[in-house]
Amino acid sequence: MSAKAFLTIIQIARLLVQYRKRAGLTHKAVADKVQMSVTKIRDLEHARCTQVRWGDMLTFAHIYKLSPEETSNLVRLAEESEKPDLFHTFDIPSAFYTFLQMEMVASKIMIYETELVTGLFQIEAYMQALRDGVEPEFRGPANGAGFRLDRQRQFMERDWLPEVVYVTSEAALQQQIGGPEVMASQLDHLKRLAREFSLFTFKVVPFSAGKHRSLGGAFEIFEFEGGEFPKTVYLESLEGARYIERPERVVSFQLAFDDSEKKADLIKDYTPS
Repeated sequence: MSAKAFLTIIQIARLLVQYRKRAGLTHKAVADKVQMSVTKIRDLEHARCTQVRWGDMLTFAHIYKLSPEETSNLVRLAEESEKPDLFHTFDIPSAFYTFLQMEMVASKIMIYETELVTGLFQIEAYMQALRDGVEPEFRGPANGAGFRLDRQRQFMERDWLPEVVYVTSEAALQQQIGGPEVMASQLDHLKRLAREFSLFTFKVVPFSAGKHRSLGGAFEIFEFEGGEFPKTVYLESLEGARYIERPERVVSFQLAFDDSEKKADLIKDYTPS
């Protein structure tokens, strides 16, 4: 299935933001009119609802005084959102499903990883080594056979690519996932991507850099063009995932990322010790 179907909920979110602002209404005013919680309206506008009801779209169309053409388009998108997406064969938790959507529409992605090569740029042998010895029920969808390859394919084969700044700890490149041969191939793959795609910047924080502000753990920062969505930090742990949008908290992560990037070397210059 095409990326267009996968991004339908994002399209709906952007339109809802546009129409609400054009109508000059706050989230609270809309919530009072449609008898819906402010949280639900924000979730719809931030593309965090995996189910969008066409009946709700008709209600929004009435409140926002949309034209017949705009109303028809909104309802059509809502109906399309009920179709299977790119990853419908995988049991994707809702929080990670949102992450996949954001990954596909962000204009810039900043990634800091500590102990593993980020899933978006793993080679197949590295993926297999991560799965080896782990019972299927404990792997989760992100480690399921075929999932990461599908994710990578959809990301790389779309019409446009975002700017990606990927900063990894040297520890992630020294971890012997699958053994020296697999790790050598994985490093070669990262160097090739950095060389062939001008929008990709891959860097390594060497052990010799010592303390840096991202030392505490992995995270990703998403930026979006157009202003419909706020700059967002994504955090993942064994207990689940969460998103940070409060500007003061996002700034703290951005400062940490910038500090670590300054202490990192371009991956093309990295040679394992």
